[in-house]
Amino acid sequence: MGSKVQRLDAKVTPERVEEGLLERDRLILQIIISVLDEKQILEKHILKERVANLIELADHDDELKETIHALLNRI
Repeated sequence: MGSKVQRLDAKVTPERVEEGLLERDRLILQIIISVLDEKQILEKHILKERVANLIELADHDDELKETIHALLNRI
């Protein structure tokens, strides 16, 4: 199951892994906090879709976005 936003073919840029991991984790925490505030249930595929949306909306260069998408796919 994947959304139109999730990039399942994204590749990791080795030089950007640490930066990508930090940003991915920040986005996941942002969504989890939002879900907890609203007392909702969050399923893994919905989390991945919401993070993918945030990645695309973020002000990052294309290389970092692709790296974050690839790291998100590893979850």
